[in-house]
Amino acid sequence: MAQDKQQAEEETDAPAGGGKKKLIFMALGALLLVGGSVAGTLMIVGGGDSADAEVAVEAEPDRGTATYVDLKPAFTVNLAPEDPVGFLQISMQVLTFDEDVADELEQHKPLIRNNLVVLFGQQKSADLRAANGKEKLQVAALEAVQSVINEHGSGGQVDNVFFTSFVMQ
Repeated sequence: MAQDKQQAEEETDAPAGGGKKKLIFMALGALLLVGGSVAGTLMIVGGGDSADAEVAVEAEPDRGTATYVDLKPAFTVNLAPEDPVGFLQISMQVLTFDEDVADELEQHKPLIRNNLVVLFGQQKSADLRAANGKEKLQVAALEAVQSVINEHGSGGQVDNVFFTSFVMQ
């Protein structure tokens, strides 16, 4: 009987020891899998290669100094007689990073102002009150200014226009 007890204890110890080894191997395998996926992700994303990042930063062109050209005085236009709003008044500035374009904006200011007065006079107050109405007008104003620089100037870049005041009454 003593031999049977000893044999039974050995049999129960054997599977328990093998189970612990399996658990250790599974944990090590999981750690290797997680570590490999993190390393692979870093290689794909480029997580430690700062030399490439420096080249990408240097590749961006230097835009220079921002120049804002104020189109004073404010634009005041009458809207259509059937429009419930009588007039529209807008103060505006033009942004460029090119000094030559800034000079051309000053040189052609009368033509630019004329084209913008015509554009602003064609607007309807209901359109301008819409959620994106002012944004659409801003895009149209930018196109009007850029077209003057393209036709009568160097064709340089006008970067944006900003409404610094916008009143409808």
